[in-house]
Amino acid sequence: MSTFLDIVMSTILFGILALTVARVQTNINSSMCQNQFSVVVQTNAVELARQLEWDFAKIGHHVTGQKVLWADSTSIRFLADLTNTSTVDDVRYFLGDTSQLPATTNPIDVPMFRRVGLYAVKQNWGLTQFRITYYDAAYNKIPTPITTPEKLQRIHAINIGFRIESPEPVYSEHDTTWAAVTWEKMIIPRNLNNLNY
Repeated sequence: MSTFLDIVMSTILFGILALTVARVQTNINSSMCQNQFSVVVQTNAVELARQLEWDFAKIGHHVTGQKVLWADSTSIRFLADLTNTSTVDDVRYFLGDTSQLPATTNPIDVPMFRRVGLYAVKQNWGLTQFRITYYDAAYNKIPTPITTPEKLQRIHAINIGFRIESPEPVYSEHDTTWAAVTWEKMIIPRNLNNLNY
């Protein structure tokens, strides 16, 4: 009888131990997934921020006349010599819509398009929010859209903000938790307002 009880007790203890090990393994896998999504989102945020800082700081570089051609809360079109080759590029940033990223399960991520000259590149950063705000020399906000040359010439500073989320949920396909990064910066292009360099 005692041998039978020993076998039953050892089976129960083994079952508890096996369940504990399985749960620990599940937690480790979940943490690895979270970390991976976090690294991808942070890398995307850094790369997008670098691209925006580079391009927006160059607004009006080697350009005479109108430098910003169109300015809205989610899109902008400007002229700049991005590569410092004395060739002025027509640069445009604008957002697509959620239907243009059917491969991700994130229901609100949209592609960003960066067009330089005739070539537009669709960029999938995991962008869920993107906002551009424009300020004059006294740092008064200029309402958008800005379309007239007189108002476009008043732009002195540009504040850019975005939020990037992972393309897939962090925990499971039925979860709504996304790894996310928010970034915001005010850029004062030195080539605006007759400060050509």
